[in-house]
Amino acid sequence: MSTLHLINKTDVSLWRICAAALISGDTLLLIEDAVYAALPSQSTAAEVPAGVQVSALAEDLAARGISAKIQSAVSRSTYNDFVALSLTHDRVVSWQ
Repeated sequence: MSTLHLINKTDVSLWRICAAALISGDTLLLIEDAVYAALPSQSTAAEVPAGVQVSALAEDLAARGISAKIQSAVSRSTYNDFVALSLTHDRVVSWQ
C-alpha cells in the first residue's frame, strides 16, 4: 500500500516523525511553508528514504519566490498533480 504524505511545516521534530513513517513507494508532497525544505541549503529532504518520491507544490514555491532554486531530487507538482497523487495512492496522511 502506498501513501501520499502531506507536510506543511519545516518543524524538525515533525520532519523526523514523518521521515520515520516513509517507505519505498510513498510520495512526500511539500505544501505551504514546507516547500522551504526543497531548497538546496536544507538537509531535511535528505532524510527521506530511498524509493520515496519528493515533490513540492509549484504554486507554494512560486508564492515564496523559490521556484527556480529547489533541489534536483524534488519535483514540482501542480494542484492537478496533487489531486492525481491523492487518487493513485491507497491513503493520504497529513502531517501537521
